[in-house]
Amino acid sequence: MKLIQQLLYAGIISCSMVFGSFAYSASFDEAMEAFENRDYTSAYQDFSSIAQTGDRDAQFMLGYVYSKGYGTPQDYVEAHKWFNLASSQGDREARRARDSLTKFMSAQQISRAQQLATEWKPLQTQSIEKNEQKEQHTSEPVILWSDPEPTLSPSALENETTELSRTEKRELQKRLRDAGYDPGPIDGLPGERTLRAIRSYQSDFGIDVDGLVSREILSDLRSRNFADGKTAESMEIKREDVLLTQLRELDKDGQNAPLSGTQYKQRVSAILADYDRPWLTRVLYDNFRDGDYTLNPRWVVESGSFSVGNRDYLYTSVPVPRIKPSNKKKSDTEEIVGIFSDIFAKATQEDEEQDDYTGYAEIYNASPISNSFSARVNVNGLLANGRLIFGVYQGTSRINGYKVAYNTGSNSSIQLLRTSFDGQSVIGSMALSQELTGEIHNVELRRNGEGVIEVVLDDNILFTVTDTKLTGEFDGFVMGNHGGDFRIIELEVYSER
Repeated sequence: MKLIQQLLYAGIISCSMVFGSFAYSASFDEAMEAFENRDYTSAYQDFSSIAQTGDRDAQFMLGYVYSKGYGTPQDYVEAHKWFNLASSQGDREARRARDSLTKFMSAQQISRAQQLATEWKPLQTQSIEKNEQKEQHTSEPVILWSDPEPTLSPSALENETTELSRTEKRELQKRLRDAGYDPGPIDGLPGERTLRAIRSYQSDFGIDVDGLVSREILSDLRSRNFADGKTAESMEIKREDVLLTQLRELDKDGQNAPLSGTQYKQRVSAILADYDRPWLTRVLYDNFRDGDYTLNPRWVVESGSFSVGNRDYLYTSVPVPRIKPSNKKKSDTEEIVGIFSDIFAKATQEDEEQDDYTGYAEIYNASPISNSFSARVNVNGLLANGRLIFGVYQGTSRINGYKVAYNTGSNSSIQLLRTSFDGQSVIGSMALSQELTGEIHNVELRRNGEGVIEVVLDDNILFTVTDTKLTGEFDGFVMGNHGGDFRIIELEVYSER
């Protein structure tokens, strides 16, 4: 009898732990943030709870972490199951990943994974059934008395005071862009450009300038509703007027309350950054959310394959060249290393078996770009040892130009290339302590009229060089995949006019 009691107690505790784990529901963005920060244990737990509700993206990522063994023991059966579930909701990448996985599974494992996917039910359905049972057993009605002077509920107060969620921050950035300002990438991770855009917006509309990401500024943007098409073109303000307004605000603040030297310096630096940036004409922008890269703007595929992913990005895959195997016998651990290096690749199995295979995929957009420009790409390199090159070009051959080489892997680096008919020259380079693989980064290439070129990673200048070899305007923007799987989430190019 004691044994039965112990088993019952253990079962009750286990159930409490299982259902308790779903009491906290992280958002998909928070799970992705944990994954990008290499907190794989938290990412796995969050993806697990979200995937149980039927979220397609979370199911895909849960399959991916199972296939890699990130934050959980590697499990091909579970990986196949979750890829299969995401695929059933129309995720093409999940279908490719599932099919790639089957090459490393036995028939019994595949059968088991398919059975698990068939038997799976969303947690939400189970929760609804339990809630309905609870409501049927409620014995006494709850009476609510009206309050002649109602106060804000705790949830309403929280909405007014808490920090914005990442989704709300993304909305704030999008509304700033709709209003004609430049907040940088719409990623829910405000950087210096977003803060600069907020300061400019506040100054233009007579709001106290603090440059803070706040609920107040989001509410103001919502009230003006710039998304109806009334952008900066219909309310253009001279740069000199903006500068004058900002200086008056600074003077007013200094008279009302003494500013410290540090505060004064920060405010002046922010004003100068707004005024001095020479690239004001946006000549190219795309976030691929329309699902079509052939129109508005028009991209041309020169070689290789490109597609717009389900989660709104341009996807390109080229097999990474492999080192030919040696005759030395490998251990079991060594055998499984790199099994999934091409889990997203679209190449055929025959191509994957060619150790010396090298491919190339190129896409370009023909848009006139001045000799002084700023080009930014928001990119995620999924595989180690990948190499993506992007930049401006001259001529129909697209050989002459300035380009950035984005190299992933344990030896991650950023290079600045000058290409011409005489060959390719590396005119700037920096090895990075951080590994670029699997993380989203902003890379910016900018050049002024004097030939000073800066390469910027996540708002931090990596290096500066001066090069005047290439003169005249550029004819467009080009991206080339020399190996690896890359997601181009957003890109924009500004010219000086």
